[in-house]
Amino acid sequence: MRKRSLRLLEEYGDVVPGGVHSNFRSPVYYERAKGSRVWDVDGNEYIDCVVSNGACILGHGDPDISEAVGEVLEYGLSVGLEGELGLKVARLVKEMVPSAERVRFANTGTEAMMKAVMIAREHTGRGKIVKAEGAYHGWYDDFLVSVHPDPKLAGPPNSPLPVRASGGLRRDVEDWVVPVPFNDPEALDRALSLHGDDVAAVIVEPVVFNSGCIPPKDGYLEAVREVTHKHDVVLIFDEVITGFRLAPGGAQELYGVVPDLTVLAKAIANGYPLAAVVGRRDLMEVTHPAHGRVLYAGTYNAHHVALAAASVCLEKLRDGGVQRRLRELTERLVEGFGRLADKLGVKARLQGIGGQFQVYFTDEEVVDYRSAAFSDEWAYRRFQGRVLREGVLMKPSYLFHHGVTYSHTEEDIDRILEAMEKGLEAVRDED
Repeated sequence: MRKRSLRLLEEYGDVVPGGVHSNFRSPVYYERAKGSRVWDVDGNEYIDCVVSNGACILGHGDPDISEAVGEVLEYGLSVGLEGELGLKVARLVKEMVPSAERVRFANTGTEAMMKAVMIAREHTGRGKIVKAEGAYHGWYDDFLVSVHPDPKLAGPPNSPLPVRASGGLRRDVEDWVVPVPFNDPEALDRALSLHGDDVAAVIVEPVVFNSGCIPPKDGYLEAVREVTHKHDVVLIFDEVITGFRLAPGGAQELYGVVPDLTVLAKAIANGYPLAAVVGRRDLMEVTHPAHGRVLYAGTYNAHHVALAAASVCLEKLRDGGVQRRLRELTERLVEGFGRLADKLGVKARLQGIGGQFQVYFTDEEVVDYRSAAFSDEWAYRRFQGRVLREGVLMKPSYLFHHGVTYSHTEEDIDRILEAMEKGLEAVRDED
C-alpha cells in the first residue's frame, strides 16, 4: 500500500512541479534509511538498489561518518575560510587517485565538470567538447546534448548527430558538442580528425552508468588515451560514479589509464554533497587565485560537514576491501540473474561492475547507447513494477543504473534475486 505516498504526491504537486526536486527521482517518499534498507512513508520496507544514485557506497547512516559529522557541527559550517580538514581530505584524494597531482573541491558533479571544461578550454584555447552518446555529465548546457536521444533523430550509430536533451539550452549548443559512440575508438579518431582544431576536451565516463551499466571493451580506454594524445586534446574522466567504487583510485586505477583531468563526486563522501576536480599540476594551476586565469569559486566548496564525511569514507575505501566486497556481491547478482533468465526463457541480461548494475531486456551484449536504447523498455517496466512490489527498490527507467552497498549482505542478494525471478516471470507471462 502506498496511500500516503500518493497523497504526498498530490500535495507536493501544489508546491513543487511533479512532486520531486529532481527529474531523475520517482515519487516514492521515504521516511528513513539505514544500511541496505529504505522505509517509505507508508511503512513499506525495501532493499535499496537505488543507493542514492550510486553515491551511497558504504550504506545508509554509517555510524562512523555520522559521528564525524556531528563533531564538526560544533565548529561552524561555512565561515568563508579554509580549515585543516580540507588539507587532510585533499591529501587522501591525491594519494588514492592516479591523476590527482592537484585537487580542488566543489559541491556537485555538475559544478566540478563545468570547472574542468573551463580549465580545458583555457589550456587549449579551443571551445568544443566531445562526449559519448548516452553519457550524462550534469545539467549544464554543454553537457545536456545526446544524453538519451531518440535514435530516429540521432543519425547513424557510428557518427551520431548532436541532439539537445532539454529545453532552455542556448540556441547554438549543438555547435559546441560532438557526440561519438562509446566503445568505438575509430569513431573518436575520425571525429577529432574532423573537429580537432576546435576541440578542447574529450569527456569519457569510463563505465557508462548513465545508460545503465556499459563497461569499456578491452583496450578501449587505452585507445582513447592514445587518440587524445595524438590530437593534443585534454582527456577528462567523469568518475562521478566510478570514482573510488571500482578501485580505491577509481576506473583509472582499475584499467590503468590516467586522464589529464578527473571529476569526482558521489562515493567520495558516501552521499554527502562533495565533488572534486583533480588532475595534472600544469592544468590545475590555471585556477591559482594569485596567477591563474580561470576563476574557481563557490561559497560551499570544501564545506566542513561534507569534508568530515569524506575524511572517514575515504579512509574506509583506501585499502580496497570495500571494493572487493562490492565486486563479490555484483558477481553473485550477475551469475544468479543469468541462471534465472535461462531457466525462464526470458531474453534478459544483468550487466554489473563495482556494485552498480542494470537489467536489459535483450539477448545482445550492451556495448553502447544504441544497444541499450534498443533493449525492451516495456518489458523492463513490467519487471521493475513487480520487483518493487516484492520489496526491492528500483527505478522505472530502463536506462537507469542501480547498485548495492557495502552494507548489503549475501542474504540481501538472494532476496533481490527472488524478487527478480518474480519480475522475470511477469515478463514471461505477459509475452
